[in-house]
Amino acid sequence: MSAISLPIFLMIFSLTATLFFYRRYQWQNRLQGFKLPPGPRGWPVIGNLLALPSEQGWVVFRDWSRTYGNMIFLRAFGTPMLVISSPDICRDLMEKRSAIYSDKARFTIDELTGWDFNLGVMPYGQRWRGVRAYFHQYFNSVVTPSYHAKQTEQVHAFLRRCLDQADKQLDPGCVRLTLAATIIDLAYGQQILSMDDDYMKLTLEAIDGFVESKVIGKFWVDFMPFLKYLPPWLPGSGAVRYGARYRPVTEEMLDRPFRDIQSGANQNPSMLREILLKLKDEPDTERRSAQEQYAKQATGIAYAAASDTTYSLLQTFFCAMAMSPEIRKKAQKELEFVIGPDRLPTYDDQNDLPYIQAIFLECVRWLPVVPLGIPHRLITDDYYDGYFIPEGTVIIPNVWQMLRDPQDYPDPERFNPDRYLKDDVLNPDVRDPSVVAFGFGRRICPGRHFAKDNAFLTIATILHAFDVLPSIDEHGNEMDPTPKMTSTGGLCYPDRLHYMLRPRSEASEALVRATATAA
Repeated sequence: MSAISLPIFLMIFSLTATLFFYRRYQWQNRLQGFKLPPGPRGWPVIGNLLALPSEQGWVVFRDWSRTYGNMIFLRAFGTPMLVISSPDICRDLMEKRSAIYSDKARFTIDELTGWDFNLGVMPYGQRWRGVRAYFHQYFNSVVTPSYHAKQTEQVHAFLRRCLDQADKQLDPGCVRLTLAATIIDLAYGQQILSMDDDYMKLTLEAIDGFVESKVIGKFWVDFMPFLKYLPPWLPGSGAVRYGARYRPVTEEMLDRPFRDIQSGANQNPSMLREILLKLKDEPDTERRSAQEQYAKQATGIAYAAASDTTYSLLQTFFCAMAMSPEIRKKAQKELEFVIGPDRLPTYDDQNDLPYIQAIFLECVRWLPVVPLGIPHRLITDDYYDGYFIPEGTVIIPNVWQMLRDPQDYPDPERFNPDRYLKDDVLNPDVRDPSVVAFGFGRRICPGRHFAKDNAFLTIATILHAFDVLPSIDEHGNEMDPTPKMTSTGGLCYPDRLHYMLRPRSEASEALVRATATAA
């Protein structure tokens, strides 16, 4: 930076920072005299910023709730936050009052990394409505059954890859590839045959950038947006450098398949191509351009929204089955009775397999993929249970704690699908954990129908064809398959994956190999 521009920058930066802190001071003064929800005492100016947990925040917030209750009020540089640990309170606020609780928190890091196109973090507005309209068009509950054939094809391909890795630790990339191949084929008509595919690598790198940025309080720019104007060489500009690292990757992830389809290089049937063909005759060039961007962003988040979440859920399933042979055998007994030995499960069998459905629900509950949910933002002042909740409050649902409430789920640390069953059918009196895990109100996950379908078929076919067993170490001893959880940003993954798959019989192996001929 030149000698002339540096003083100008410092002057602009100082004025912006002064205005920011003055407005925050005014906001804090406005709260005087109001009864706020309880929470830990913070420091002047920065509030509770230094106390925000960088790892396993759901556990820290659980511990705080034992002192402060199910509503914990926090501040970070004047940004109000409310951590909620009760599904009933979440329902009262984010569903019954969804008109004012359905906005999304403004995280400046999403803008810097190029991920502000993601429906999960996008605030209300025309852009959100445009992107969501396209996403809903292709992933609503009426449309998703039309994808069952393609999902089945990819799950069967996954089974065949599992045969190649029988009796040894299953490569995690094998699981990811199944999810990627399905959704990228649907969205773009691209065939992904291995994790070494260039677009696959690009997408995973972009997703890494997004996930790593989701630690609450990791980047102060989320609470002091003026920091985004810092030159990257200045101390405190970590978010700027992080954005410079990942934004080009994110943009290329979106632009590459769009360019290929728009130029005619990729003419395979796909969601994006279908939309672009319909927009081709739009006479209003400005509207056409806007709609093309909405379509590009809607299809761009399709894989990102499903990949890590479904991957984590399936890894939870594999670990749980290796830990609990009695559960696996009970599920296989149900499959043998309903399906028989001569075919693999299909989507049409779902209602006849309540225990398989219960295993899915328990995977969702036991190790929730997004333990702190997706933050919402209150757009106007509100009152609840005698407490004042100010406009702009970021609402953080502690999903992990909700799904470990012993009143809803006795002995919550135990993986127990039977908790959802009564007289061999799903018990409607047990709280459905997927209702909590997939979000609340108008911001509920729009891809949940596709994700549930994919998880059901994968779980059912794996258990019908394979035994999931603990891995064997170099000394011939069984390894402990109990997972340890590792958090990457806002997501949680089972770590220490010590399991392997083995065909249940020669007949099972033959069924799997026959899928190649059918395909």
